Amino acid sequence: MGHTPSLQKPAKSAARTIFNITSGNFLEMYDFIVFGYYATAIAKTFFLGDDLFASLMLTLMTFGAGFLMRPLGAIILGAYIDHHGRRKGLLLTLELMAIGTLTIALVPGYATLGAAALILILLGRLLQGFSAGVELGGVSVYLTEVAPAGRKVFFVS
Repeated sequence: MGHTPSLQKPAKSAARTIFNITSGNFLEMYDFIVFGYYATAIAKTFFLGDDLFASLMLTLMTFGAGFLMRPLGAIILGAYIDHHGRRKGLLLTLELMAIGTLTIALVPGYATLGAAALILILLGRLLQGFSAGVELGGVSVYLTEVAPAGRKVFFVS
């Protein structure tokens, strides 16, 4: 026996919702991974100096600064999400992550901007960390809210 269209539509809608939400979460985490992967290139471009080790350590400190912003992002953006809704809040986190990522991607190197390049890279990482602070919890709660009865654990997993 075939499925009725009314049963297929919710399944497709649910799959689309899960895909949209988790792909946004994936992109946010991907941004963190890419920064770590390209740490050596970032060190050579933005933290000029004779000592490559010191430049790499400054790059990794910038990387770590993003993680320090997570609790602040969780508090502020969590309150925003609670007040304005999960969907709107999660879209805001994606926008903030995109701005942080574009800042890092488009800033010219130290040779062009000097110390301003370092500051812009740090601000981009701080913005990425701020937005990522609420992402995992917000996504989990949103998936729980949109999941049909009896499927909440599956949706969140």
